[in-house]
Amino acid sequence: MIGSDEEHVSLLEFGLSEYESKVYTTLLKFGRMKVKDIALKSGVPRTKVYGVVKSLSEKGLVEFSGKGPLYCIPIAPEEVFSKRLEEEKKRFRKMVLAYKKLEELKRETILPTDFEEKKYTVYSMKTFQNRLKEILENTSKSFYACLNWWGLNVLSENIEKVNTLSKGVSVKIIVGLYNDDRIIEKFDSTIDVRVTGKSVGVNIMVFDEKTTVLLEESGKITEINNVEVCRLAKEIIIEKFYKKSLSWRKAYQIMQLGGEDIITLYSGEERVYEAFIQAVAETVFDEEKLYQIGEKFVENLTMMLQIDLFNKGFEVQQPIISALISENLGKDSSVRFDPLTRLYVLEAPMASKGLPATVWLFALAGAAKRNEMSFKILQNTSIQAEGKHIIQAKIEKKPFT
Repeated sequence: MIGSDEEHVSLLEFGLSEYESKVYTTLLKFGRMKVKDIALKSGVPRTKVYGVVKSLSEKGLVEFSGKGPLYCIPIAPEEVFSKRLEEEKKRFRKMVLAYKKLEELKRETILPTDFEEKKYTVYSMKTFQNRLKEILENTSKSFYACLNWWGLNVLSENIEKVNTLSKGVSVKIIVGLYNDDRIIEKFDSTIDVRVTGKSVGVNIMVFDEKTTVLLEESGKITEINNVEVCRLAKEIIIEKFYKKSLSWRKAYQIMQLGGEDIITLYSGEERVYEAFIQAVAETVFDEEKLYQIGEKFVENLTMMLQIDLFNKGFEVQQPIISALISENLGKDSSVRFDPLTRLYVLEAPMASKGLPATVWLFALAGAAKRNEMSFKILQNTSIQAEGKHIIQAKIEKKPFT
């Protein structure tokens, strides 16, 4: 029976997550399906399905067809997995040859007593959990991790140790979009857990900037004790993904509102883009220019990047865009919308000319106009002494002249 535990485990062995396994086996059973129907048949939450089928498409397991309702078509397993099986067979044969050579070396070689202390250690999954517990107990300065669904499952075995790290330890954990929310919710609220919309193809942990752990989905886990390796891992991988992430609670909120696909777009603007956005925001003072830029921006997101959010009703779009505005402007910002008075209030923790520097405010105005609504600014005040910017606007159904 499709979806049985045995078949599910075999798909995990091929590098598919639990949700990916369920969706793929469902498609194999029922054939060409709409995304909403996949959710009903597979048992995967509807807010997760869109992202899962995109992930399966990237892995060559699913194709898309249609432009109205989007249909998903499974690729036959023999087309995809046969190559992987051949690769695994070749890998296994190489392992056997290597093992035989090691046995020969063991018989022929007498190790000197003054051999150099090894710089790395390889563990199996079973032996690594005890080692991970030991490393966490001795971590005193920092713990950084970038993990996909598999790496997060490995870390979850010692999640209590992570939560008990002292307040003086800097902890940053970046996870991919398609992860088990039940695991993430177990982290203490003080832990900085971030979600990136970019594909996380590596599992890496860095402890006190002196120990690096690499986790391969094959089950091989390598501990490297080298400061330079730690520095490179932090700069090239950890910091790269951290800049392209948002807090997991905000990401979860957006997904619950049906905006999962837009998280893949979020990348935490780089400094050069921030400067440009600031310049545009400081230049725009009249509503008509705000509408023009916003409407074109939304149109580009919809057409060029296939962001489906802006094809939905404004009442669906507004809370998602507002969440992105709040995330973009920082934790001290706030957004409030009263559906009765239609009054929209934005407070940003920064004094600025023109408008607060976030592309999502333009997107909100553009989305309003596309839905034949006005975004009339009633107050646009920058309070220099308090370092605060306040915008009050009226969003209501109103014909444009």
